[in-house]
Amino acid sequence: MAAGQAGPGRLAARLADRIRENGPIPVSDYVDVALYDADHGFYMAGGRAGRAGDFLTAPEVGWLFGAVMARAIDSWWDELGSPDPFWVIDMGAGPGTLARSVLAAEPRALARGALRWAAVELSEGQRAAHPATDAVISLDRSPEVSDPAVIVANELLDNLAFDVVERTDEGWSEVLVGVDDASRFVLVVGQPVEPGLGDFDAPVGVRVPVQTAARRFVDDMHALIPRGRLVVIDYGAETVALADRPGMGWLRTHRRHDPSGQWLDEPGTSDITVDVAIDQIIADHSPATIWTQADFLQHHGIDDLVAEGKQVWAERAHVGDIVALKARSRVSEAEALLDPAGMGGFFVAEWRIPA
Repeated sequence: MAAGQAGPGRLAARLADRIRENGPIPVSDYVDVALYDADHGFYMAGGRAGRAGDFLTAPEVGWLFGAVMARAIDSWWDELGSPDPFWVIDMGAGPGTLARSVLAAEPRALARGALRWAAVELSEGQRAAHPATDAVISLDRSPEVSDPAVIVANELLDNLAFDVVERTDEGWSEVLVGVDDASRFVLVVGQPVEPGLGDFDAPVGVRVPVQTAARRFVDDMHALIPRGRLVVIDYGAETVALADRPGMGWLRTHRRHDPSGQWLDEPGTSDITVDVAIDQIIADHSPATIWTQADFLQHHGIDDLVAEGKQVWAERAHVGDIVALKARSRVSEAEALLDPAGMGGFFVAEWRIPA
């Protein structure tokens, strides 16, 4: 390794050396290092959501998503008997955009002093951006909670490490990451495995993700709180639908809002995400509800908030102040959040704990 080699170069060299010494590694190992290596992983070295970051999630579209979530949070608070304290555990909180927009909407649970928001984020740099308020506690791991709580995981499961299997003549075989003679990372087909996909089958050559970490996350969250809800918001489909996509069309990369990167090139320099296999994550715990993000947002009053915004704009357009402009922006934000070909087509899975 050359002296002065850049961080991503050092990470790639370290991974390549490991593979040469011990043989090809599972895709999950490669993804975990590429995203979360303590020194050079994408998220640990500065990758983040936001307009000035690498990709957008619903909270970064504007304030509207947080306002709707504030309504949802109050409905869950009521459902649980208005406990005090009432914990919302924001898993994979990123720079705290969801927390910031929910608090700005002033949910009743906050106004009455009951709301406690735990923003859980691995990246120290992103934790530094979390809201500095008494209602928010910034953590690098799940808190121990003995009170009723709601766990929210917004676009987190797609960022958990995943494995890949390929249908071969012998059945399913694991796909591994190796290194070729030119020191490039390549995919190689390993030994036959039993991926735990049940009766699902596919033509020879098809590759699908195996999302053990995401499935384990759902199980762990059920054990984390004594009573409440787990709410997962993400993009995804059934494994059978993912199998129909050409190549590995269920895998995505993001870097400075450019989705065209190659995920095996320069580990640590881009986000690597996977469409969530819904059937896999609900295999151990059946959710109370699965609906689209559009249906979820409409159930919790997004249309009322848009109508309110239009009214405020009609009354204050001549002023053109920040109140008027924020109200007017609700229209365009709603279009993005409800678009069935985009964020509106995301899924929202909700589990009641205990079931």
